[in-house]
Amino acid sequence: MHVLKGLVIGLGLLIAAGMALFAYGLYQKIADPEFTFFPAETGDAPPVAAVPPVPAAPGAFGTIAVPLPEGCILARVIPEGDRLYLRIGPTGRCERVVVVDVATGAVLGTITVGP
Repeated sequence: MHVLKGLVIGLGLLIAAGMALFAYGLYQKIADPEFTFFPAETGDAPPVAAVPPVPAAPGAFGTIAVPLPEGCILARVIPEGDRLYLRIGPTGRCERVVVVDVATGAVLGTITVGP
């Protein structure tokens, strides 16, 4: 019984110490965003990857032409992130997907569907 009581008290102290250390670290990080408990060694450690900068708003790219064969139509436009997917139809020889970069207006490629 004494062993169990000692174990519970010891684990309670560990939890309290961990919470105090967490609160201290959080306070230090708020005061100084560069704060770390364990500074990086200056040896052969690989460099930390920098967060890529947010790209500037794209400018106008003018008019792009997507040539369609006779009898083909633009069936659907699907925007996703910085890409625009143009589904060309109807089913058969016209069926394909054209991928366009929204920022530059460049046609990145065409995906054809067929046998």
